[in-house]
Amino acid sequence: MNPRSTSRTKPQSLRVRMKEEARAAILDAAEQVLSEQGLHATRMDDIAAQVGVSVGTLYNYFEDRQQLLLALLEVRARDLLALLDAELEQSQGSPYRARLYGFLRCVLEHSQSHFRLFSVLLEEGPRHSRPKDEPAQRRYQQELARELLRRVELLCEDGLRQGALRPEDVRHYPMLLLGMVHSVLFQQFHMKQPVPVDESIAPLLRCFLDGATPRP
Repeated sequence: MNPRSTSRTKPQSLRVRMKEEARAAILDAAEQVLSEQGLHATRMDDIAAQVGVSVGTLYNYFEDRQQLLLALLEVRARDLLALLDAELEQSQGSPYRARLYGFLRCVLEHSQSHFRLFSVLLEEGPRHSRPKDEPAQRRYQQELARELLRRVELLCEDGLRQGALRPEDVRHYPMLLLGMVHSVLFQQFHMKQPVPVDESIAPLLRCFLDGATPRP
C-alpha cells in the first residue's frame, strides 16, 4: 500500500466525521429551540446561537429552516428504526407478548424523548408548511410508515408462529396495531400531556391481544 495515499485519506475521514458531528449538533440544537419557541417564532439565527456558530455556517449545511426541519425528522426516524431493530434482534426467541411489549416500549420511549418537538409539529406544522416542501414531507412520512409496517409484519408473523395470534385475521394485525399506537400518541401530543410509558403500553397490550370484550 502506498503510504502517501494513506496519509491523504485520513484527514478526509476526519473532516467527514467532524462535518457529521457538526450536523448532528445543529439538529440537536434545532430540536431544542423549536420545542421551546415553536415553528412560527424560531429563526435560523436562534438555532445558530444555540449551537454556537454563525448563521452563515448553518446555511452551509441547510438551505433554509424547512430543509433543516425535514432533516431533523429524518434523523429522528432513523433513530427510532435503529432502536426497533436492536430490540427485535435482542428479543428473538422470546414469547410474543414480551416481544410486543419491547416494540411498544421503544416507540413510546422515543416519542417521550422528543415529546415537545412532536407536540409543536402537530399543532403548528400544517400552518407553516410550504407547498414546495409537501412532496418531501410526504415521502418522509410514507417511507417511515413503510419501514414501521415492515417491522410490525415480521413481529406479527412471529406471533402467528407462536400461536399468540389468530391466523384468520393476520393480514389486519399490523395496521390495527400501528393505528392503535398512532391514536394513543396523537392524543398525548394534541393534549400536550405525556403519559408514563407503562401506562400507555398496558391498554395497548390488552386491547390488541385480549380484545375489548369483558373478561369472564
